[in-house]
Amino acid sequence: MNALRNIHQALAPEGVLLDMHPIPPSTRAEARGESLGEFDDAEFQELVKTAEARILETGLFQQEAETEFDWLERYDDPTELLADVKDNWDGCRVPTDVEARIREAEPPVDIWERVVLRRFRANRTRG
Repeated sequence: MNALRNIHQALAPEGVLLDMHPIPPSTRAEARGESLGEFDDAEFQELVKTAEARILETGLFQQEAETEFDWLERYDDPTELLADVKDNWDGCRVPTDVEARIREAEPPVDIWERVVLRRFRANRTRG
């Protein structure tokens, strides 16, 4: 909540807050156009759901628009991809069988995610 208040105070009156994050279906790894499997991101999706609810509950922002699109990220080194997920993707893990297929895949390995970008407008009232 404090982070949202700080963001609200840092914005110009009626300023814009952009929020972008993955949404279901789950992130998947691909190599040469073939699926290597989906990640387990159920915990991450719950974290996002909670955070999104807080944005609107505070009364500090109102949602104005949203769009969904595919986000692709390429890893030339499958080991780097697995380390990135392990070290930096809170609430997400790569199932053992998917990890094995990623390690065995000929690079590059692509990550496909469905993503939402939402635009919020700061309300004039300082909640």
